[in-house]
Amino acid sequence: MTETEGMVLVMGVTGSGKSTFINTLKPDSVAVGDGLESTPSPPQAVQLFLDEDEKFSVTIVDTPGFDDTYRSDAEVLEEITEFLALQYALKIPLKGIIYLHQIHENKMKGSARQYLEVFRSLCGDHALKNVMLVTTRWDRVDQYELGDALRREQELIDKWWGPMQKMGAHVTQFHGSRGEAEAMILELVRERPSVVLDIQRELVDGNKVLAETKAGQQLGQQIQAQIADYQQSLVRIDEKIGEAHRQGDIGTATRLEKRRDLVNSDIGELQRGKRLTKDKKVGAKMKRRAETVRSRRHEVLTTGATVFAAVLSLTLTIVKFVALGG
Repeated sequence: MTETEGMVLVMGVTGSGKSTFINTLKPDSVAVGDGLESTPSPPQAVQLFLDEDEKFSVTIVDTPGFDDTYRSDAEVLEEITEFLALQYALKIPLKGIIYLHQIHENKMKGSARQYLEVFRSLCGDHALKNVMLVTTRWDRVDQYELGDALRREQELIDKWWGPMQKMGAHVTQFHGSRGEAEAMILELVRERPSVVLDIQRELVDGNKVLAETKAGQQLGQQIQAQIADYQQSLVRIDEKIGEAHRQGDIGTATRLEKRRDLVNSDIGELQRGKRLTKDKKVGAKMKRRAETVRSRRHEVLTTGATVFAAVLSLTLTIVKFVALGG
């Protein structure tokens, strides 16, 4: 593929406003969850043509987020890396990443912190100049909340985003307008050179398994820390169960045993996630799938975006002239 195409990924934890952001480019193009609980839906993207002759386009991809109701963080990371490995294998220029964080979060919760750490490992510091760190839902902040929202934004920058900003990441607000979304896309497309992320070189050029990459190692450490916390909880629960039995409190013991079963189940899910990252050669898999789709559907798939969508079973909405205000 040539520089007539480009790709921008929209990333962030579940509920950060990724689908809403893309919908401002094309209303109803992406399914939007009603609340904090995510809804299972196929990956979505919007291809924007930037000129009247339809020779230049950029594809905006809505990626899965951590803290997903239906998928583990390891599964989410695998899916994100599939997107990135395929984009790199197809030689579609990556113009940048728009990273979203909703401004109503009173503090950086655990999943958001973990995601940000993995995100930075995934990119590599050299790529941060192609990253936009964006706070969302400012259109839902009323005048009485504005002071608190601005305080939260500054705290976010001071504690978490500042180091990335110093290395070239751009920090901005999103108030929900189409013009703002278009301006962000155009800044990445027209004012930034294309970039290759660390994880793309690791997976595709280096043929590493996911667990061997910096992002995979970061997530593995986080998963191990979660397992250790759960194991400590099991020790405390077992102590309480023993005490309940000694006191003849069968009801309390039964409730605690059910809680123990749930904790053991959570540990099992985390351990499965660790195994998942050790077994996956994402780069090689996506290269094979791209070639298979190309060979079977060559007459239909004329652009990198259509091949990308076909390989990932991704719903692709085509929008003409949107970035020019059409």
